[in-house]
Amino acid sequence: MGRNHSPHTGTGLNWRVMFGVALILLGTGNWLVGRLNTEHYGELLRREGSATPDQAYRSFDELDASAVAVLAPLTAERRRVSYATARMDFYHATFLTGYVLVLAGLLLTFRGFVGLIRNDARQTTARITDQISRSPDNQVRVRMTRDRPLE
Repeated sequence: MGRNHSPHTGTGLNWRVMFGVALILLGTGNWLVGRLNTEHYGELLRREGSATPDQAYRSFDELDASAVAVLAPLTAERRRVSYATARMDFYHATFLTGYVLVLAGLLLTFRGFVGLIRNDARQTTARITDQISRSPDNQVRVRMTRDRPLE
């Protein structure tokens, strides 16, 4: 017959469509989680940014070890801002990864559906050609060859 006709390339869904839909779903989840959490941590940083601790505490070289307790709230605040920045960066990467996964899923699903349509058209054409070749009526064959463009 034609090229590589296997029972798995019929009219059912092929692996590209299934994998593409899975990528779309996974990407949508990442996209939403990344966007919501990036906005959340961005808002936390904006609130914390307005109350930025003074950097002058770093110049107290003459303070002894007992002053660490006095400076602890300032360093804890910097640590909390640093953690919020790291989390925001992580969720921003999650957001971008989700975006890429959705695009890849859409492309793969599109290619899968185009493949299904082409395969279905190929099978239909082969079936019609097979029916015509088995037909005892020669006029049908003559009419088909007359309508076909010259090659």
